[in-house]
Amino acid sequence: MIASFIISFREAFEALLITVIIIGYLKKTGRSLLVKPVVAGGITAVVSSIVLGIIVHVVFSIAIETINKALVEFISAFIAVLVLTSVIYWMTIKGPRIRHEIEREIESRVRRRRSLYLGMATLGFIVVFREGVETVLFMAPLLLRDIASTLMGLAFGVISVLLLSYFLLHYSIRMNIRTFFYVTSILLVFIASGILGYGIHELIEYVEDSGLSLGLLGEKVYSINLDPSNPFSEEGVVGSILSVLVGYTTEMELLRMIAQFSYLAIALTVIVRAYRKVS
Repeated sequence: MIASFIISFREAFEALLITVIIIGYLKKTGRSLLVKPVVAGGITAVVSSIVLGIIVHVVFSIAIETINKALVEFISAFIAVLVLTSVIYWMTIKGPRIRHEIEREIESRVRRRRSLYLGMATLGFIVVFREGVETVLFMAPLLLRDIASTLMGLAFGVISVLLLSYFLLHYSIRMNIRTFFYVTSILLVFIASGILGYGIHELIEYVEDSGLSLGLLGEKVYSINLDPSNPFSEEGVVGSILSVLVGYTTEMELLRMIAQFSYLAIALTVIVRAYRKVS
């Protein structure tokens, strides 16, 4: 539950933050009538994300029964990392000037007067649906393990953001948007590396179950035997949080270590350099 709460809170908060920037700019420039289509697009995106989540879960559940659980979880993790990497890249390119980029996108759509309302609704939809897709992909492996606690954490995460939105909108709380995107980009890199590592672990299991051997690459670099009740186990309070945030695991194969830490090193270097260029 803790893992799904952290993920849903982070994704919903980013969607909220960008939507607030859009609404704030529209009101500041005297275009309050365009707020409704933005909100309508956002609501449509939420519903679409829920439908997508149900479809993905059903497809993966059927695939597990007909193919192989380890292989399906590797595929789901690999897809999640691909999408996450594209999102991280977008945030790295646009993040340092995110407010300017959003305002420029709004002005671009406003100039297309024939499809003004549709254009703003589309913008609201894209902003929210992008985070919805990320959330669905993040949640897919968790739902396959424990659907009840995952959905509970998801609900608490979204509700927490909705409560936070009240203070953002009604008390005009200001945030350093650039810092937010910088920090969350780094957080996403750690999350993506953890998902990649988990996927590699499942791939190794699938290969070994197939009677093949990866040799040294499949050997464990370390293995810590912890009781499930231990808070630092992957099922424990601390361990489950670290597992989601930084890819923490109580055992790691050599191939997983190479993939996970290589991804971290490359992605973090790209992000830090990109933000330093505009500092």
